[in-house]
Amino acid sequence: MKKILFFLGGVVALTACSEDVYQEIDEQNEQLANEQNANNGGMQTNSFDDSNPGGLGSGGFSNFATNYFSPWDIWYNRGADHYELQPSYAFSNGGAVGENYSPYRLEVFAWIGLAYFDGDNDGTFNDFNSGNSFVLNTGNYPNLYQPNQEVGNLVRTTNPLIFQPLQDARIEDLQDHLPMPGGTDPRYTGMFGFWATGFDFAGTLQPQEELLLRDYGKVFFYEVEVFEAATNAFVGTYILHPEIKTLPAGKAKNWHPVMNTPGGGIQLQGNLPFGSFNLHYYTNGTSNPTTYSNIGSGSGNCNSFELVFDTAGIIKHQHTLTGSIPKTLTMDFLQHTPTFWQRSALILMVN
Repeated sequence: MKKILFFLGGVVALTACSEDVYQEIDEQNEQLANEQNANNGGMQTNSFDDSNPGGLGSGGFSNFATNYFSPWDIWYNRGADHYELQPSYAFSNGGAVGENYSPYRLEVFAWIGLAYFDGDNDGTFNDFNSGNSFVLNTGNYPNLYQPNQEVGNLVRTTNPLIFQPLQDARIEDLQDHLPMPGGTDPRYTGMFGFWATGFDFAGTLQPQEELLLRDYGKVFFYEVEVFEAATNAFVGTYILHPEIKTLPAGKAKNWHPVMNTPGGGIQLQGNLPFGSFNLHYYTNGTSNPTTYSNIGSGSGNCNSFELVFDTAGIIKHQHTLTGSIPKTLTMDFLQHTPTFWQRSALILMVN
């Protein structure tokens, strides 16, 4: 019997499949959807596939979207004023023995940076949703602002998240955008005794950089070192980036290149030890939200300004582990039904 990973009201639960379980999940999801639709005017996203955005169809049935469904892809989910709507990170290192057993230990480093671009590479990041502004070219952001570039500068966590076989976790902060040690309202849940304190830079960042990432940070890549848990033999190092089907296919009409000057100039790149990649962001071309709904007559606000790397297939979202037991290592999005993007999570898993 397989185990399935579900989000129930923001909590990851591994549970055996049965008709009773599915019925209970559907009832909880329907209740959650009704509450959130009443409060927020519908579940919103923007960088969807126009031909298949997902949502609630006739009779309340959930229609899953074509990838991409990112938790950063929402206009209103930034900052402590959106309590319990911050992005979450899920990890699953295999399942039960004899079913989906993983023999590997994972040491996970994250490459993290500013998740949003305001459309103007002028040295100041503006959040049009909250009205907050951050002057980055003052010397207080040496890791995140270089060379004369607001976005695409990533920093690697110093201390890895370590997962033994069968260990899973969900990591988030209910007020901070990026879970880090000393978070405002952390929620770290795990199976088999795993507890974490978030993404740890161990004092390598400036205080202003830490604060900026807490409020506006995002994991762009994972660097995963894989070992045989039983023998400590090194299997390999793997770099992963989520797949974004709507970017190269052009299915989401408002992905735009990040330029060094507004409306023209040179497209900026994120330069990393493992490659240089063009940067894109999502916007309707204004500082105002766009109304969109995936629930029929409801409506909501979009225009997230989310930043993404176009890895052009060079950095993949999936690798085959060829150690003692062949397994697949995947970095993807876990879509929650029926709230979709609002409760989706970035997930790293071995299966």
